[in-house]
Amino acid sequence: MKFVVIGGDAAGMSAASRARRTNPDLEVVVFEQGFDVSYSACGMPYNIADPGRGMDKLVVRTAKVFIEKNKINLLTGHRVMGIDRENRVVTGENLEGESFVQPYDRLFIATGGSPVIPDVPGMDLAGVFPLKSLEQGRAIKDFIGAGGVKQAVIVGMGYIGLEMAEALTARGIRVSMVKPRPVLLPWMREELSEVVAKELELQGVEIHPGHAVKKVRLEKGKLQVVCQALVLEGEMVITAVGVTPNSELAGKAGLDLGISDAISVDHALRTSDPRIYAAGDCSDAYHVVTGEKCWIPLALRANRAGWAVADHVCGRGVHLKGVA
Repeated sequence: MKFVVIGGDAAGMSAASRARRTNPDLEVVVFEQGFDVSYSACGMPYNIADPGRGMDKLVVRTAKVFIEKNKINLLTGHRVMGIDRENRVVTGENLEGESFVQPYDRLFIATGGSPVIPDVPGMDLAGVFPLKSLEQGRAIKDFIGAGGVKQAVIVGMGYIGLEMAEALTARGIRVSMVKPRPVLLPWMREELSEVVAKELELQGVEIHPGHAVKKVRLEKGKLQVVCQALVLEGEMVITAVGVTPNSELAGKAGLDLGISDAISVDHALRTSDPRIYAAGDCSDAYHVVTGEKCWIPLALRANRAGWAVADHVCGRGVHLKGVA
């Protein structure tokens, strides 16, 4: 049986590795459009905080190890662009523009998520960075390492924004944070959010909630984040306003999408096509308390769901109650 995986990070490589261990006779093929696989994305802000630690220290297992030790047919630099459900094949191109066709018996979509980039002018300027992939982490660290970054502006105040505020402050960089909503952490009780705000201020971080960004511009060699009644300046801008599921491939193939346009799956991670699974940041889940669909794009969920997909493909009964 051919088990084909689209995406080589948390969910994808967890599934590929477990399936290979469980059934050594299973043919496992993984397509990854980049070159980094199986890395600790959650550790990137902490790695950026340490100038003496290389970003590649976050790589848990290289592509070479998966190929040579685990005997997984891992193809980096290969982008899947289409799923033909009727004929059970995936199609795509490598970086050289050469097309490929791969049949499958079971398919696992683990395409992850992408950072949300605010739809305002100037987000493509040099010195403006999102942080989701290891490649983006390297770019940020190299930019800081080149020198000259004394002040940074972070657009967003969620998990990544706060972690990057801590990392940049540790590097001696002054940080300003801005977001359109009026509350720092709206999902916390107000008194807890206030504790976080006070700690940020104690560390010298300026916080400006309630200001929507209108544009980013370059003025006299510095980047300026322009709001209606506020202009923040720095040599670097980090966008950290959330992520969105990479579900376009599934949607184009006619698979059902659910909450937040994530791929809809059942308790066994099956999509609306029982031969196709999805997990990780690209798919939804059931909430263990409410029993309703939710979307939780976090690494722990991705890894565990990847293992569950592998078990189901290998014939083990899987029924995930849900996540919290």
